Amino acid sequence: MSEGGAVLAAIDEQVHAADPAVWSWNESWYFSWIDLDGGPAGFFRLGLLPNQNRAMVWSYVFRDGVWFGTDESRLRFDHFDLMHGMAYDQHGLRFAWRPDDAAAKFGFEGVVRVVTGAGAGGFTPLSIDLDATPTTERIGTGTGSDLGSEQYPAARFEQSMQVDGTVTIDSVTHAIRAAGHRDRSWGPRNWRVAFTLGDLQSDDAQLYFVGGPQLAERGGGYLRDASGFRSLRCTGGEIDYDDAARTIAPAKLRFAAVDGDEELDVELVPASPSVSFDMAHTCEVPEHWLYWRILVDAHVSGWAKPARGWVEASRYGIA
Repeated sequence: MSEGGAVLAAIDEQVHAADPAVWSWNESWYFSWIDLDGGPAGFFRLGLLPNQNRAMVWSYVFRDGVWFGTDESRLRFDHFDLMHGMAYDQHGLRFAWRPDDAAAKFGFEGVVRVVTGAGAGGFTPLSIDLDATPTTERIGTGTGSDLGSEQYPAARFEQSMQVDGTVTIDSVTHAIRAAGHRDRSWGPRNWRVAFTLGDLQSDDAQLYFVGGPQLAERGGGYLRDASGFRSLRCTGGEIDYDDAARTIAPAKLRFAAVDGDEELDVELVPASPSVSFDMAHTCEVPEHWLYWRILVDAHVSGWAKPARGWVEASRYGIA
């Protein structure tokens, strides 16, 4: 994850001009939340692909050991309302992200697949109604290797959120009091890369990191807590991948503050089965590889309480 580089404005919450010469140009909304009382956790990602006249969406919720969700890669671009944030309402599937000064609103409604558990393979109605209130300023993280041009600039930002609302699964409604995270990006999108990311959340702290294969290519991230916000680098540890099961073994990592002597030890234990994503269509010549996400339980040294979080891995060139 590169630091800095993004100049942010209110208009960046809206859709940007796309370079018509770039097949992979992507306008992305990503949003995740983890209930702080042990309830549902979920994540959503929309990628608009104007030069392909389509969009892709991942929307998943984990509750009581079971994943529910949908993975659509061929929604029509011209079916989206992009006047304020984004919204889609076609064929019984509805979702929207509507930014505001105080809190953004996220909604989802549809019939989704039961991915794991005794009912796996079936379908159930699911709806989400959440308010997402920023707890940090937007953090510009540049564009990594996916560069735009002077005429069609590309950028990315992230933001920590406080999330409140409800999730309803098969007529059972759950109140949500959650820590959340979002990012927005626009520009060329090269999916052919191996990485691992982690997003660990507690009541009053967040640790976010991204690193290269097996994290031997030490990555970086940031820590947000009562002392403020500071950048981190991964300095050591061990993380072993079980590619057959699309998960990791319990892992230990060490992070250090970029400026200062602060160090943190992190333990990660898988807390859910994985969900995998269809990646073949993200390449102009279709190509498939292993890409998955799990929920984890985490212990971070110095944190008063255990944390929950996400680990996501793209195993491009590996599995």
